[in-house]
Amino acid sequence: MRTPRSMILSACLVAAVALGTVVLGTAAPVFAEGLTIAAGAGYRRPMAQAFAAFEAESGAAVGQVYGNMGQVLGQARESGQIAMVCGDRKVLAKAEGLTFTRFVPLGAGKLVVAFRNGVTLAAPEGITDPEITRVGIPDAKAAVYGKAGRQYLSQSGLAEAVAPKLVEVQTVPQVTAYLTAGEVDAGFLNITDAIGAGPAIGGYVPVDPALYDPIEIACGVLSPAAEGFAAFLESPAGHAIMEANGL
Repeated sequence: MRTPRSMILSACLVAAVALGTVVLGTAAPVFAEGLTIAAGAGYRRPMAQAFAAFEAESGAAVGQVYGNMGQVLGQARESGQIAMVCGDRKVLAKAEGLTFTRFVPLGAGKLVVAFRNGVTLAAPEGITDPEITRVGIPDAKAAVYGKAGRQYLSQSGLAEAVAPKLVEVQTVPQVTAYLTAGEVDAGFLNITDAIGAGPAIGGYVPVDPALYDPIEIACGVLSPAAEGFAAFLESPAGHAIMEANGL
């Protein structure tokens, strides 16, 4: 018997609130009383690891908000309670209504084509093979890796052949979820999410970075309250976490 989707979502939301974590799009934001930091959904894994290490070192709790960049920037503007936003630096720099005092670089974002268990791709262009019938891609307007995926398809000359196979979703983690559930055969992810998926997917192959615009991942500081965490990100321990996640 399958558990109703509504029950699964409810359980996830209860757990999220208990952990001081909110995933935008599934719940209204619940902000921690102290430090709250938002990040693009595709970087939840490394940011959560960094938050855990920072909390263990400093004893300070961090409220976490995740979603696509439009969502997290909107919450930062509307709430006034988010001290730092992490994601694509180009998007952060253009954000209206927010004044970042500085940016903390996390590393270069890398586009990959991941594939489900039971499928093997030797190269990204394998998505044109007849056995690959559904290819997940994040929304190009909401996620930088959706934009990068579209650029790759255009620059590689594969756009026309792959277009009928594309399944567009809002965020990178949604593509990962489709892959792990076997609902798509392949999908465009950032390497961080692909690493995090581990054995839940069949594997991944890197996309030539010359075929999409460079992606710089950074955290924009909105409040002095975030400076302690910013210093952690700039430390060897912070760098090690990001490097382990492909940044």
